[in-house]
Amino acid sequence: MKEQHRENWDSRMAFILAAIGSAVGLGNIWRFPYIAYKYGGGAFIIPYIIALLTAGIPILILEFALGHNSEKAAPEAFGFFNKKFKWIGWWAVLIGMSIVVYYAVIMSWSLIYLGKSFSLAWGNATDSYFFNNLLHLSKSPSEIGGVVWPIFWGLIAVWIWIYFSIIKGVKSVGKVVYVTVVFPWIILLILIIRGITLPGAMKGLSFLFTPNFEALRHLKAQKYG
Repeated sequence: MKEQHRENWDSRMAFILAAIGSAVGLGNIWRFPYIAYKYGGGAFIIPYIIALLTAGIPILILEFALGHNSEKAAPEAFGFFNKKFKWIGWWAVLIGMSIVVYYAVIMSWSLIYLGKSFSLAWGNATDSYFFNNLLHLSKSPSEIGGVVWPIFWGLIAVWIWIYFSIIKGVKSVGKVVYVTVVFPWIILLILIIRGITLPGAMKGLSFLFTPNFEALRHLKAQKYG
């Protein structure tokens, strides 16, 4: 059997950007501030950092080591060292696929909002515009409703973009990440600068970095991603 040629990244920077793009998701942007606010501000950051150092980073290093030494995809990489662990790789693939499926929908929303932003179509009723004008949200899950065509066409455009982003493997992904990772970080930096200049910003920063250990006593089981 002819040995399959292993694809390589064009540069170390492309790999780093791709790793950042896969590790930093929407949960870090829109869910982390809410969870930190709910559970004690600075006090929440302490167990978060402990979990990051004792679980997050070691597992990340393990995954990198498995991939580097086996030179195989996730299922084969875990199976390379022990066939009993091959299912872990398939589980990682399934999770990645699930994330892509619902992120694509959110990207479709964002694409629509990009067009609407030139006229600020949502006006002052931002919530109403999102749920009624964009999503056409039904009253209950039992009411499926019809196809929302702007979202449908936006979703088609997103999947076409995804297809051409990965069509050549790491060669095409290595070029795309320079836009899809660097550009959002620039936008995020602009939003941070704008946010800290708004009235009351210092109160928010004070709450975020001032530990409230009492709030940690009332932690409930949470799913964070």
